[in-house]
Amino acid sequence: MNASEINHDPYTPVYNIKAVSRLVGLLPVTLRAWERRYGLPRPHRGQQGYRLYSEYDLRLLRWLKQQVEAGLSIGRAVEYWHELRALGRDPAAEQLAPAAVIESVSPSYLAQELYAALTRFDEEAAAEVVRRAFALYTVDQVLTEVIQPMLVTIGEAWHRGELPIAVEHYATQFCLQHLMSMLAASAPPSRPGVIVAGCAPGELHQIGLLMLVVMLRWRGWDVKYLGQDLKLEGMAEALAPLKPRLLLFTATRPESAQNLLGLPDALARFPEPKPWVVLGGQAFESLRLPESIPAIYLNAPPSETVRLIERLMQEHTPRRRIH
Repeated sequence: MNASEINHDPYTPVYNIKAVSRLVGLLPVTLRAWERRYGLPRPHRGQQGYRLYSEYDLRLLRWLKQQVEAGLSIGRAVEYWHELRALGRDPAAEQLAPAAVIESVSPSYLAQELYAALTRFDEEAAAEVVRRAFALYTVDQVLTEVIQPMLVTIGEAWHRGELPIAVEHYATQFCLQHLMSMLAASAPPSRPGVIVAGCAPGELHQIGLLMLVVMLRWRGWDVKYLGQDLKLEGMAEALAPLKPRLLLFTATRPESAQNLLGLPDALARFPEPKPWVVLGGQAFESLRLPESIPAIYLNAPPSETVRLIERLMQEHTPRRRIH
């Protein structure tokens, strides 16, 4: 469904089960069990049989969850809801605010809303924008068309002196927290091979890499994320039991990229077959390491980079170098 076609009536079904699971904090298996056993909620079925939930369904699920967290069984919570309805009250409907008239819910519009919320330190409003974005768009779209451009806009405003550094730090930490929560919420790996991802030695900028990691994890890849400033010393000995198929490093500064000159020594300590070495980030837009380092340089947009990494993971014998 195109975002511009979405009716914002609170009873219009627009959320898929994955979005509802994330927005409400209930596993899909729980949502299906409540529907099967208690008839609540009652999602609409799309043309292909997929469940679609409305804003009202979200409110009802949140209310039921609150009752369970307060000590009621889910069965008793459902009975309580029916009792209230018989008395002319619907706690889910009571929570519904009048539908707002929104001219556009494009990714760029959501990015602007997120920018406005974060620059005024309004965490609740920012979280609501993110929830809406994930309900309407894919993970890739939210990360690359909402969060990434918003962060770029904030960074550029800071460089121009229009925003204090505190705002830039706050926005960065907000996005980091959400990305890490997405890693924690991803399903167990379902595809063969291990990817090890980390920032180059001395590199502290991790959001770009984290976006790639989240996109890969949500596609079912087994990605071990090692964070900022990944030292090469002892890396092979620590990672050898994993038998990684691919090592992914990113760097935004030339100094951090130069710290990867020790990669040949580190790779020599890995057992055969040696892993791919993939390098990305702003530092590698013009910089290349010596030919002795069998690196693959990926400077494409995030979604295309993910596809290239997937292609590499499906190949068996690493080639020496791709420019």
